[in-house]
Amino acid sequence: MMATEFADLAAAIQGDGDNGAALQRLVELAVKHIPGCISASITSIRHGKGVSIATSDAVATSIDALQHQLGQGPCVESATHAANCLLFDVEHESRWPLFVAAASRDTPVRCVLAIRLAGSEQSALNLYATEPAAFDDDAIAAATVFAAHATGLVALSQSEDQRQHLATALQSSRQIGTAMGILMAHHKVTEEQAFTMLRTASQHLHRKLRDVAAVVAETGALPDLPPLARDVTVTGVGSGTA
Repeated sequence: MMATEFADLAAAIQGDGDNGAALQRLVELAVKHIPGCISASITSIRHGKGVSIATSDAVATSIDALQHQLGQGPCVESATHAANCLLFDVEHESRWPLFVAAASRDTPVRCVLAIRLAGSEQSALNLYATEPAAFDDDAIAAATVFAAHATGLVALSQSEDQRQHLATALQSSRQIGTAMGILMAHHKVTEEQAFTMLRTASQHLHRKLRDVAAVVAETGALPDLPPLARDVTVTGVGSGTA
């Protein structure tokens, strides 16, 4: 049964299926097949902050969030320092003092196994148990198998994120270029001055530059500004060039 379920996950890695759903399925299977595990998650460190990219349930979500907020704990340690971490019992753990105190007080979790995902960008598979020393050699061996599958899925997820960010950046660049061309033609200003007009509008409207550019590209004009800002943006930038 587990072999069939892993085959489905492998197909998700190879094909064009829903990668997020595959990650979700993986943590659910970890709970199902790893002895002692009652909750599971995958943590990724992005821009210096921990995020959960898949959780099996509310317990995993909450204890992940606790570690991310405190900036310490086995999942953060494993993802950040490329090391596997086994917390036998939160009641007798000297590492990560803020986390173990909060986990002991606020969660049912007593044992944690975090396995670094090889080759990924600071990610770890996290397994949680309600009994101290819940993860024996068999559980750890099973966890390494799940970590191997998780590595491929997380790498695919990161690649998809990078492609999406690149696509967004390219689209923003095109919109800004189009908006600058419109302003240059309408106000008879230089390329630098047109960009200054967009930037000034962005600052006064408290909107992103690409959003202001999108309005210009769609309507042919800057969005409405406060009177003073309008004078500075249009009259000031365009003076001497019209």
